[in-house]
Amino acid sequence: MPFADLGEFRLFYEDLGQGPPIIFLHGFSLDSRMWQPQAEAFRERYRLILPDAKGHGRSDAPETNYSRAHRVDDLRRLADILAIERFHLVGLSMGGSTAIGFALAFQERLLSLTLVSTGAAGYGAGKKFSRLDDIGRSEGPEAAKEQWIRWSLAWYKNGRRAELKPFIEKMMRDYSGAVWKDKMRGKYPKENDLDRVDRISIPTLIVAGELDRIFLPLARQLDERIRDSRLRVYEDVGHMVNLEAPERFTADLKAFLEAGAGS
Repeated sequence: MPFADLGEFRLFYEDLGQGPPIIFLHGFSLDSRMWQPQAEAFRERYRLILPDAKGHGRSDAPETNYSRAHRVDDLRRLADILAIERFHLVGLSMGGSTAIGFALAFQERLLSLTLVSTGAAGYGAGKKFSRLDDIGRSEGPEAAKEQWIRWSLAWYKNGRRAELKPFIEKMMRDYSGAVWKDKMRGKYPKENDLDRVDRISIPTLIVAGELDRIFLPLARQLDERIRDSRLRVYEDVGHMVNLEAPERFTADLKAFLEAGAGS
């Protein structure tokens, strides 16, 4: 299995296919397996890099350094180790926030940017995360993880895309819970992306589900502020866009890249 040695920890990644490189970044408490539908669709024409973020999946879980800035630096170091100078970057949720941070710091290294159900530094995603932090402090990291899993999987009740539930739950249960063990949690410097995203000038695709009440408003704000952006809102789709509507998302991403998004 390929691991990148980043000094204080090892980062797991998959390296598939040949062609212009695309790096896919997964969401919080998930891992690179969430991109399976896209890996099959893109590997014939592109080189795909699918890392597990620190503390997730098969990557190591050190005691600290789980800020967005650390995730951005981990991505830079991975690209350097793999000798990938410029690449397309795709991120969902936490991965989207990391992608925004990378674009703000290293825009010259990106061919294009795709933000899926994205988060962003400084954007309020509700009180659930602070409640999870309280649970982590009072009851321990495993209790916080269990509560997060219950909240997240509630979306799939009443048969709504029930076939995705075991696949997503497996990734979540494999998550280390590292952020709730980090003694620096809540103490990292604050950033505000919405004050700075107008600096992003590379071709940007923004995708969100109409049922994602937390992150759809952010998608609209980013589309207004990023100059060369285009927004796609999927009907009857929630947060996990690439899994809930895999054919449509894959087709839209292919069209975006093939239309000249820096390939």
